Amino acid sequence: MKMQIKIQKDVLLAPYTTFKIGGPARFFVEVKNEEELIEALEYAKENNLEYFILGGGSNILVSDKGFDGMVIKLQDTRYKIQDTNITCGASIAISKLVIESVKNSLTGLEWAMGIPGTVGGAVRGNAGAFGGEIAQNIVSVRAVKIFNTESKIIKLKKEDCKFSYRNSIFKEDTGWIILSVIMNLKQGNTEVSNTKIKEIVRKRIKKQPKYPSAGSFFKNPFVKNEKIIQEFEKETGVKNSDRKIPAGWLIEQVGLKGKKIGGAQVSEKHANFIINTGDATAEDVIILSSLIKQKVRTRFGVQLQEEVQLVGF
Repeated sequence: MKMQIKIQKDVLLAPYTTFKIGGPARFFVEVKNEEELIEALEYAKENNLEYFILGGGSNILVSDKGFDGMVIKLQDTRYKIQDTNITCGASIAISKLVIESVKNSLTGLEWAMGIPGTVGGAVRGNAGAFGGEIAQNIVSVRAVKIFNTESKIIKLKKEDCKFSYRNSIFKEDTGWIILSVIMNLKQGNTEVSNTKIKEIVRKRIKKQPKYPSAGSFFKNPFVKNEKIIQEFEKETGVKNSDRKIPAGWLIEQVGLKGKKIGGAQVSEKHANFIINTGDATAEDVIILSSLIKQKVRTRFGVQLQEEVQLVGF
């Protein structure tokens, strides 16, 4: 039987990432639907290849050596809006969905405006900002589950997805590949939503660097130490009730805002962004992130965890 998919070799991954960093994929394939995805997975299995599912390319750092396996880029960007429900392919950009929902007088996704990834990536990492997170909107997720001998398409209800802070079953278990999502929003007012969006975009422009990055590099840690919470509240004037301290604040306190190693730099705008100033390598980023973790651990006793996924290391 003739293959539907077109497999390319030695494709440079840097242009496919928001960080603009990373070496080549040994094999690279773009898939438009479930049949092509299954075909790509079967090819990877038959040829004993590791695979990596690529969405919008945000939230990842690809090794300078690249990825010695098959990168599968999902291309299903279809969507349908019916009443207050949105059904969409995993590859649609989350910002595109925000715009379409507002056009249809729906509210509840405005917080996601400006997030550079896809819906699939947002669901996988339970993306959130400005008090919202994707789990709030999820009804169900359709996904491929890879077992030892076969692949099955399974529909998961929201509770099956095990959403928690920046986490889900899809992140915990690499055997899942998100295909499509059903979200539920509320009837809203387009004018009110557009005002919200403008405010969110204004805040993003103020906070986020223009240079290439992977987005927020570290998760905001939960902190038990009362002294750190008191220091944060005194310094910022912000009451902290959930014991979650911004990673950017911790990085600033250890004096690393603006710190540069090679072409990688801690952003002057927001310390939880590591930026590519033009010629950064993945190695530069790793060395800089290790320094950040060490300094924060020494000063505060807090272990920062990467929000960014490392690929090919």
